[in-house]
Amino acid sequence: MASLSSTLGHDTRVLSLICTGHFMSHYSQLVLPPLFILMQTDYNVSFAALGLVITLINASGAIAQLPIGFLVDRLGAKKILITGLLIKTFAIGAMALTSSYEMLLLLAVIAGLGHAVFHPADYSILMSSIDERRIGKAFSIHTASGTAGTAAGPIAIVLIAEFWDWKVAVLSVALLGAITGFAMILQGNIIHDHIGRKKKNESARKGLGIIEGIALLTQPRFLILYLFFLTTAMISIGLNAFTVTSLVKLYGTPLVAAGAALTTFASAGVVGVLCGGILADKTDRHDLIAAFAFGLSAIVTVYMASNELHHIAILCCFAIIGWLLGIVRPARDMMVRAVTPEGNAGKVFGFMSTGHLVGGVIVPVLYGWIIDQGEVQWIFWITALLMVIAMLSLFNPVRSNGTKSTKSE
Repeated sequence: MASLSSTLGHDTRVLSLICTGHFMSHYSQLVLPPLFILMQTDYNVSFAALGLVITLINASGAIAQLPIGFLVDRLGAKKILITGLLIKTFAIGAMALTSSYEMLLLLAVIAGLGHAVFHPADYSILMSSIDERRIGKAFSIHTASGTAGTAAGPIAIVLIAEFWDWKVAVLSVALLGAITGFAMILQGNIIHDHIGRKKKNESARKGLGIIEGIALLTQPRFLILYLFFLTTAMISIGLNAFTVTSLVKLYGTPLVAAGAALTTFASAGVVGVLCGGILADKTDRHDLIAAFAFGLSAIVTVYMASNELHHIAILCCFAIIGWLLGIVRPARDMMVRAVTPEGNAGKVFGFMSTGHLVGGVIVPVLYGWIIDQGEVQWIFWITALLMVIAMLSLFNPVRSNGTKSTKSE
């Protein structure tokens, strides 16, 4: 990657805008699962059927994300990012206005299309706007903002639903999305990507075309990283989507307390991400950091699956797992950046992020079915198994190949 120099003030303003949008993407993604218990009564459907709503959000996003990544590299990221933010939040808000389960599924597809823009656009902007000396910390702050949205979502949504109604909680997402989108439009002049840089510097590398881009993404080092993204996504989506329902069903945890457990998990993840950003700037052995974190996380998850725990112990376990999984994320982004040719961040991060959405296609219906069968503890056993698989996927030649490739670009 070519080096980039910019002022701290400029980087701070760019990060503020991009991270606000990223916060909203995660906040809105976690609006529905904590409300499943309340929604089931209104729609009179199973938990697996409600899980299908999340599956469709992730499925449509997965299908659209790679094409959007190519569009970001070809047309630029700013307008695509703002449009996607508004589409997603408005589609989710509209779910509060329908009593039809079929319409709920249609809106889920539309919301997924909006969600697909965030990672391709965000990383294209960050890699083209942030000073080389601060890129690792920028990745961690960007990820932390999304994790903060995940942390704020469950408890905020549950509290709104408790005081008013679940439909009011869902409608509030559209309002927050409109405010965020308007702020990004007003301050959008400071957002730049490689398209803007090419206008100032004709020597800047052009993004690869469709055929060349697909050939790049099917190289072994990218496919192995994709497997890593897929398994880590299944872990985080499973915990985010069904922690509340699982704790209520398995331990009889009150709804607000279960939401607090999920918020604890996500809040600890924010701290872990920031710690991981510091580590990312101090070492290039990101694979070892991630493997260590996943190994410890698997041990704690097995402990949760094997014992009947008090509420305080549950909170502690979720805090430890959240912190460890948070450490992994900046290392993950740095591994991807190391193998990304200049001008192709949209398609590369778009491709990797489809792993997150494909995981979201698999997990919600599976976990919903497990809960319907009354085998809630298996959610934790499967999560531990996925942590082991993610750890094993890191023992591969990505690091050495990625380093050679980066040097040869």
